[in-house]
Amino acid sequence: MAECYPGGPVPGEGSCCQNDICAIPCPEGVSPPARGFGIACVCFAVFFMIMGFMTFTSVKGKAENFFVAGRTLPLWIVSFTVAAQSLDSNALLGNVDLSYKIQFWDGVVLPLGLGLSLLLNGIILADKIHAENVLTLPDIFARRYGSLVELVISIICITSFLFLLAGNLVGE
Repeated sequence: MAECYPGGPVPGEGSCCQNDICAIPCPEGVSPPARGFGIACVCFAVFFMIMGFMTFTSVKGKAENFFVAGRTLPLWIVSFTVAAQSLDSNALLGNVDLSYKIQFWDGVVLPLGLGLSLLLNGIILADKIHAENVLTLPDIFARRYGSLVELVISIICITSFLFLLAGNLVGE
């Protein structure tokens, strides 16, 4: 039997490093999955391969068709997509935690601000962005201010996404 960590104790018979060091019970043994589980996995893999092929043929080699469906999505799909982007574990669990630990209004600030920003963007900016026929926020800045500003905005977008990702991982 190997050591738990270099120089550390060797687990006793019927024990594990997790139990000896952290006093957390050892994991239970898991039986192998039933035969039907493998069949279900293969069916899902085939299903997603078919969906990928259908997507490949419907995109017709254009990035616009892939990213924004040829700009033909109905309002209800766009609305649900935008809502899904804002309803993540960071927002849901973080707001509940802030409301519980500090006060109600601390938890309300994020969804209220997010909802207002989505409404204002939809009312004020959406038509202008759609008219410019761009795919990303850096594309807008590139057309107006050049490639250096596009690079700076791209770095800012990537950094903000990393913070959002970190918040979601903490919320899991």
